[in-house]
Amino acid sequence: MKVNWIEMRDGTLLYSTIHEPADTPKAHVHLIHGLAEHSGRYSQFIDYLQAYGYLITVHDQRGHGRTAIENKQRYGYLGDHVSFDHLVDDVFEVIQFYQHAHPELSTTLIGHSMGSFVGRRFIQLYGNSVNQVVLSGTGSNPKLMGYIGGVLAQFREKRLPAQQPDELLNQMVFGKFSKQFSDDNSSFAWLSREQESVKAYVEDEACGFVPTAQMFRVLLEGMDKIETPEWLRNIPNELPILLLSGTDDPVGGRAKGVWKVAKQLVKAEQQHVTVQLYEEGRHEMLQEINRFEVFNNIVGWMNQHE
Repeated sequence: MKVNWIEMRDGTLLYSTIHEPADTPKAHVHLIHGLAEHSGRYSQFIDYLQAYGYLITVHDQRGHGRTAIENKQRYGYLGDHVSFDHLVDDVFEVIQFYQHAHPELSTTLIGHSMGSFVGRRFIQLYGNSVNQVVLSGTGSNPKLMGYIGGVLAQFREKRLPAQQPDELLNQMVFGKFSKQFSDDNSSFAWLSREQESVKAYVEDEACGFVPTAQMFRVLLEGMDKIETPEWLRNIPNELPILLLSGTDDPVGGRAKGVWKVAKQLVKAEQQHVTVQLYEEGRHEMLQEINRFEVFNNIVGWMNQHE
């Protein structure tokens, strides 16, 4: 593993790592992590992909992990005047950095949860720069509640200190997620059936933090934008897209939201949309009890769509 600090066009430094296989790489995979976590949580998946000959790159998004620390920001705060498209542009700049060094390799973009929303916007703006896309733990925009949440987030952003965690919005967004898993005795049980993974998440100070009102506002604005028909039609029609989710994932509406996203893509004339659902799987299929089955299916899908 090699660490790179990559400077974005606005001067923000992003923490990024590159993981090269033992032999000549067959392709490049870039991974975008989700909300309230960091790229270091994906070591097992990265090791698996390396063993199959992939070169993997990752970065900590703004307001997360070592990127937040380096830029002297509290976890959950994106920085001054940051929009959803800043997160998307970050992905493009990081991918370009590595593609410049490895122009011979095709690139697969894998985004989880918030990373999947960023990934969906990415392929609307920069879809021709990647060859495949995998969206894990994604969901659809609850239009009315999303609008109300967005208005409330704007209101609270103006009235709270910029870097203050917003407990109210956090409870509104995530409070109900673990109710269906109340027997597991953890407010993060909705993440995975793998209790050791949940325990590690809870014990990691860079995970599970409460975001700011700004971060909620930016995310909700992004979720609205990625489902706009005009932008959906901007995705290259021949781009292979894989949606994967657990059937008990509350972010995906227990698969209903995943199917809604798939139908939106098909309606926008996407030619290669695949849905993989895992029975009783929760939000983090890359951290689930059957994660190696998921890893294997992702690699199989990537090989099939080379």
